[in-house]
Amino acid sequence: MNIKLARRPLLKLATALCLVATASFSLCAAAAQNWRFYIYLPSPTWNTAQGLAKMSESFEAETKGELKVRMHLGGTLQIHAANITGAVADGVVQMGDDAFYHGSMPFAGAIRLPMLIQTEKEFAQALEIIRPYLEAAYAKKGVILLGQYSYPAQVSWSTKKLVTSTDMQGQKVRVTTPEQGEFVKRFGGTPVTLGTPDISSGLDRGVIDTVFTSSAPGAWGWRESFKYNYRLTVGYFDSNLIVNKTAFEKLSPESQANVRKVIKESVVSLTDVMQRDDDTTTVKMKEIMTVTVATQGDVKAATAKMEPYWNTWAKANGPEAVEIVAKLRAALKR
Repeated sequence: MNIKLARRPLLKLATALCLVATASFSLCAAAAQNWRFYIYLPSPTWNTAQGLAKMSESFEAETKGELKVRMHLGGTLQIHAANITGAVADGVVQMGDDAFYHGSMPFAGAIRLPMLIQTEKEFAQALEIIRPYLEAAYAKKGVILLGQYSYPAQVSWSTKKLVTSTDMQGQKVRVTTPEQGEFVKRFGGTPVTLGTPDISSGLDRGVIDTVFTSSAPGAWGWRESFKYNYRLTVGYFDSNLIVNKTAFEKLSPESQANVRKVIKESVVSLTDVMQRDDDTTTVKMKEIMTVTVATQGDVKAATAKMEPYWNTWAKANGPEAVEIVAKLRAALKR
């Protein structure tokens, strides 16, 4: 028997096995992904940033190493907070903490119309109503909405006297949306748009006098600048956790499911932790500044002043906005 001929089948088998092993290794290597996750928050000490960092770190274990996520704080990349939607859509970053998305989705301003939503329970209802509209709008941009979390009540914090809404007259107020700006204008103030990383310097330089935010994490970080806190709930602030659709679909189905699970659990935790911290921080604030709780009369007066604006705003922002505002008013009986 020719030994060389006998060896040929063995060599072919060995070669085939090597090719299979090589292909399998290549597939595994190709499946591993490294994402950049950009958030608008500038400080790693904020409870929200800490929660998002913890979430980022958990992806690797939950996907068995298929996905690693590196979080970038606001201001560390050349991405403005209002451009996070576009950055994720274009794949500049694969994941984003998108709170200033209303510029690219005008109808979404409905959820932040001043004085329309006045309690946490109402805001939770509002998120459920608007979510399908957001999902559809993001999908058109090649983006997937995986979760929403919300901050506690947005109230006023000022370097100047502010114990009633009329004290806003003449003050420069940092706002996060044009809708919030309308509230300021109707009380005689001047709305100023600033990204979160610019608030500290804005207060120091007198660019702004007042900020709408919750006690924690926002106001606590700037507590040395504020002298007054007027607790009239103008509205609530939410943020969307979004991913690039192409990047997400490169993950295995199992990893996709695990990413969804991590985010679903994280948004609940973020919302709960912030509310808890907001309550304890508000108590601390009373020791270092003047804190005034709005009376029921103040709330009714502010609501009456803003109510005509809700439908006017909706008509100016298209049929989707009209539909959403109508659903919100019906659900909230307002």
